[in-house]
Parts: sequence; C-alpha cells; structure tokens
Amino acid sequence: MTSNTNPNTSAFIYTHRVCYSDTDAAGFVYHGRYLEIFERSRAEWLAQKDLSPTKLENEFNMVMPLRELTMNFYKPGRLDDLLYIDQVIEHRGRTQVTVKQTAQRKLPDSEEFEVIASAVLHIVCVDTNTLKPKAWPDCVFQDE
Repeated sequence: MTSNTNPNTSAFIYTHRVCYSDTDAAGFVYHGRYLEIFERSRAEWLAQKDLSPTKLENEFNMVMPLRELTMNFYKPGRLDDLLYIDQVIEHRGRTQVTVKQTAQRKLPDSEEFEVIASAVLHIVCVDTNTLKPKAWPDCVFQDE
C-alpha cells in the first residue's frame, strides 16, 4: 500500500529508526514491536502537550487502558528503516477515543510513502480511584 500523503504534514509525527532489538531472526520488524513503537508515539504526542501518563494520573486521577486493538500489516519493516508514525483521533466520545496510527516509510528515490503497518485503538479514560470510566479532560485534545 503506497500513500501520496506525506506524514510530515500531519499535526504530530513520531520518527523511529528500526534497530536490532526491533527485528526478528529474519531481519524484519517483529509484529509485537509495532505495539511498542505506537505506544512510544502516543507518549511523545502527550509529551508535546506537556502531559505524561504520570501527570494525568497524579493531577487528573486517570489512566488510559486500551480496550480494543485492531492491527494490519502490509509490508515488512526492516533493520535501519526510518518509520514515520502518525496518529489521528478518529472518534472522541466522552470516555473513549478511537485513534488510528500508521507506520510509513519513504520509498527510495521518491516523494511517496509506503504504509507498512496500521492500528486502530480504542482507549478508555478510567478514574484511578473507582476504576470506572470518566470523561476525558479537554487538555488531552487541545490543538487537535
């Protein structure tokens, strides 16, 4: 799957260089590592808003567990690939958001990008004391 969309035009892009620890014996990005790379991207997305999971827990009494996940793999990522991870809030409900994250790499000698993996995540805002869903604070979605 190729994309004419330059991920650098999105609001937030996380860049990840694939290293040995990301790959399996065949030299491809191990499928489970995409979850870690996508999580790191979400953490950096929060950090650029001056937020962190610890700050949200301490100041807003909330945690953000993953309720559901769907992943698609299109092409293998390889050692030394530079992956561009974007994320789009596809739906924002009172207590749950749906986030789509896409890993792309630039095609050699081209301005096009190749989508190598994507995930759709349903993340819930949960109160740390009651462990029940609660409304997302607006600060998480400022500048969206």
